[in-house]
Amino acid sequence: MSDTRWEAVIGIEIHAQLLTATKMFCGCRLSFGDDPNTHTCPICLAHPGALPVTNAEAVRLAIIAGHALGCEIPERSVFHRKNYFYPDLPKAYQISQFDEPICGPGRFRYLSDDGEHWVGITRAHLEEDAAKLTHTGGDGRRAGAERSSVDFNRGGTPLLEIVTEPDLRSGAEASAFLKQLRQTLVQLGITDGNMEQGSMRADANISVRPVGQAEFGTKTELKNMNSFTFLERGIGAEIARQIEILEDGGSVVQETLHFDPVTGDIHSLRSKEEAHDYRYSPNRIWCRWCPTGRGSTSSRRGFRSCRSTGATAGGRSSASRSRTPKSSRRPRSSPGISRRSPKRRRPSRRRTGFAGSCARSSAR
Repeated sequence: MSDTRWEAVIGIEIHAQLLTATKMFCGCRLSFGDDPNTHTCPICLAHPGALPVTNAEAVRLAIIAGHALGCEIPERSVFHRKNYFYPDLPKAYQISQFDEPICGPGRFRYLSDDGEHWVGITRAHLEEDAAKLTHTGGDGRRAGAERSSVDFNRGGTPLLEIVTEPDLRSGAEASAFLKQLRQTLVQLGITDGNMEQGSMRADANISVRPVGQAEFGTKTELKNMNSFTFLERGIGAEIARQIEILEDGGSVVQETLHFDPVTGDIHSLRSKEEAHDYRYSPNRIWCRWCPTGRGSTSSRRGFRSCRSTGATAGGRSSASRSRTPKSSRRPRSSPGISRRSPKRRRPSRRRTGFAGSCARSSAR
């Protein structure tokens, strides 16, 4: 193979679990290694009528990460539904973000043996993690497994997905970048970065093109790399595989791949034809937030919550609500007399996890 004739183009998608005490949209405690399905509730199990509330601490940590990545922090960010069916997703959709992420374009600097490099950041967005699937029988993967079990303790964990531009050119560069990105996020207290436990994992999008060609080649994706060494080895193996195909006169097929670190083999998980059509749609039942720009992002006062423009728990659009002018309000009652009858008493503000907008959300 004539490697000098070819250039690899690599982009990375990093998934980092955020260091919060509870899940992204409910109050279930997060704890690794506990008995299966012990930290669940009607919200993270997608029972009918359960309305999640955004974890404000996850929003704060995501904004801090955005500043560390040099990202633009927009005035508004919106959740979307990412529709697909899989056993580890009880709602049959994931609450994620699409065209209005919490962190916009940015740049991250890392150092390697040959000097300083910059990697463009396309976006960073919040979403909920899926549950954990365990396959038994066969080689431990879904294909060929005799049975599978689901642990919903992980389902709903706050997740920050960071997507880079295709600015990396080798497995060594990707490994150096990911090491320093992880060190930054851990130092800021955004994630514990434990790759063995799955707190941080990466997907690599890889294509190969002749040196000097501007157009990108057909890309493939290596999924769920949870080791710097495996990431570097997997990228190297996939680059060599694509070069061999092209030099033999073939064409690279767009597909999702799995790298086996034991054998060094690469297996196909699904082809482009089997890829999901996620049909993103705004998740208006849940909340939007508006960073105010006032104060430090290390303070919870650095952003405010905004009511959703869609239906709330009361069944009405927040836009349809009108406030009574001060001039027409009833006068204050005399001392000792309740201003409200029991029928008009406001619901308790005690947090239950069932609410229609993030205006009631508290930092966790």
